[in-house]
Amino acid sequence: MNTVTEIETSLWTICVGDIFSNGRMPYHLKVVKIEVEDMTKPDDAKIYGIPVHPKNHRRRMKIMDVSEHISYRAWYYNEFWSK
Repeated sequence: MNTVTEIETSLWTICVGDIFSNGRMPYHLKVVKIEVEDMTKPDDAKIYGIPVHPKNHRRRMKIMDVSEHISYRAWYYNEFWSK
């Protein structure tokens, strides 16, 4: 896997430092790392994020049942999260 700072998916251009929200979650996700195996399949990139407070993106949140470093495929961000 190659680590990159930005990737253009089918919906978003995702960069390290971007913040994503989801109306059902009590936290936002801050992108801290992007790994891509095949640049021709950007929606399969692995996006690592940390939960942050919705009103203060510098403040990390501890959420029960959520690991400190969350990783999802880029397609999951496209479907369930928004910038």
